[in-house]
Amino acid sequence: MIKAIIVDDEEHARLTLAGKLREHFPNIHISGKAQNAEEASRLILSAQPDLVFLDVAMPRESGFDLLKRLPGLNFEIIFVTGFDDYAIDAISFCAIGYILKPIQDELLIKAVHQAQQRILEKRENTRNRQLLQNLSQPGHASNKIGIPTIDGLEFVATNKIIRCEGIQKCTRISIQGRSPITSSYNIGEFVRLLEPYGFFLVHKSHLINLAFISKYSKEGLVILEDGSSVPVSKRKRNNFLDHISRL
Repeated sequence: MIKAIIVDDEEHARLTLAGKLREHFPNIHISGKAQNAEEASRLILSAQPDLVFLDVAMPRESGFDLLKRLPGLNFEIIFVTGFDDYAIDAISFCAIGYILKPIQDELLIKAVHQAQQRILEKRENTRNRQLLQNLSQPGHASNKIGIPTIDGLEFVATNKIIRCEGIQKCTRISIQGRSPITSSYNIGEFVRLLEPYGFFLVHKSHLINLAFISKYSKEGLVILEDGSSVPVSKRKRNNFLDHISRL
């Protein structure tokens, strides 16, 4: 899934482009639309999009003004404008595409395909860098794992993960200092990824970080530092108690 936002001062233009993207690219999620540079700046910083469709000529601040005010350009840019006078300036911002209105479907499709390829390459490079770090420090608590979610791939430090709970074929991950995320990986995949980092499968649906244990009750419940309680299955209790006695 690729996150995109549309920035254009004309509502009709925003709706038309969104419709074309839905028709041709079901894997692109429109995270929001903005009608001016100020709105767009806030939206980009909050949504962290992979791709921005940007009108150039907008009231008060142009699309170029918007890009100059941002702290970084960590996304691909496709300019969509009614004027062809800005093409050279667009190249200086490394735009992946420059499409004139009214939008021709074949030009839009070509530009988006190029953007998708660039986005996938960046994600692969990020995964590779993280893999190299993890291989150089096997089992180190600061290592990160890539967690596939509906929005893409999130990299989370293993020492921030409190627990994982299997829910049908997905897994809910509780993370210190932020809201939980849900992954398409099943609980078995997280057991394989996280056991080297001090995690223990206390129940077929519950994997916990032993570093976050606050209390173990004789009823067979583990209380974690976030206040959650997790059952320990009877067949795993002896092995579990042996593990925590060595912490």
